[in-house]
Amino acid sequence: MSRSSLVLGLLLGVAATLTVEQVIPEAEAGKGKGKGQLERQQFHDSLDVVLDRYVEPVDAPEVMSRGLKHMVAGLDPYSHYLTADERELAKKRQHQGAEAGLVTTLRRAGSQGAAELEVIAVHPGSPADKLGLAPGTRILAIRGQPCEHMLSNAEAQLSLSGAAGERIALTVERGSGPEQLDIELRKPKVDASVSAELVEYGGQAVGWIEIHNFRAGTGDRVKRALAELRDSAGGRGLVGLILDVRGNPGGDVDEAVLVADLFVDQGVLTRTRGRGGAIQREELATAAGTDPSTPLVVLQDRRSASASELLAVALQDNGRAKVMGERSFGKGTVQEVIGIPDGSLLTLTVARYFSPDDRSIDGRGVEPDVPLERLLGRDAVEAAARELVSLVALRD
Repeated sequence: MSRSSLVLGLLLGVAATLTVEQVIPEAEAGKGKGKGQLERQQFHDSLDVVLDRYVEPVDAPEVMSRGLKHMVAGLDPYSHYLTADERELAKKRQHQGAEAGLVTTLRRAGSQGAAELEVIAVHPGSPADKLGLAPGTRILAIRGQPCEHMLSNAEAQLSLSGAAGERIALTVERGSGPEQLDIELRKPKVDASVSAELVEYGGQAVGWIEIHNFRAGTGDRVKRALAELRDSAGGRGLVGLILDVRGNPGGDVDEAVLVADLFVDQGVLTRTRGRGGAIQREELATAAGTDPSTPLVVLQDRRSASASELLAVALQDNGRAKVMGERSFGKGTVQEVIGIPDGSLLTLTVARYFSPDDRSIDGRGVEPDVPLERLLGRDAVEAAARELVSLVALRD
């Protein structure tokens, strides 16, 4: 570079700096305002500079919605912003009610890193299940759109829903490299949240209840399943009960509280704390209809999340169950859905869940009392049954 070019470059750089310095101090007219107010004013002033001075005309709504998406998505993995058009699309697809049967989580390496979309649960009997997709599968693209550019998990779930019979192109990686799949959407079965079976171990009857997710009515279905298991066990009764929440991504927290209340007769089941640690809500156990004595084991894995973690830690902290398996996922936050006047939608984390002993599970998960390295099917169930029989033997 010649000396004259270098000088010209330096002058242009100084000029650009001077331009900024002439605009930004105007925000200091707000001196005397609180820090939060001043920062808001600086944000608005900076946005005005972008809209008024950028070299090309700027589409203000697009810039602002894109900025909101990045800003909110950067707070945590569960907060997100939908434009008015995206909100209408979400309503339409929710009304259509068909899905692939995949539950996903979006992870990002730093604020600027590429996103990774991982399957954490597959609904039994769903289109994804029939294609052989399993937890741990990475989704690289949905409907031709690379997942690495997604800002929130809400985008992924929106893309994985639609009309019954609609086919969606997926690019997935299951360890052997990328492969293209077409998945046909269909409406999920409403009654697929709970299944139960009587397991024989050492000549004794053990109840095994799998809770695949928490949706409306799950608490009642668990109660009915427990009654049916007791009938099947007959006069010898149940030596213990396994609550299996492996791969359970969560759902309706109130239903998880109802299940916990079946086995705890007094005390706190869960609480939420908002900004500054203030308690917003506590759920307390009720004595009516409670089974306070049947030995329990909660079987979980690293994909057990949200409501399933709250159930496990409620029973663990109240001394009602041994938790076996892996450390759980670690999703313990409360999201509020807020409609914006322009038709857009903001989903924002407003509180965290805490256990009866005031432990936060968010980002930490629930540590098992009895770690299990292998959690494959019936092997884990047999280990849990063995633990229950041992507990009963120790009592006797």
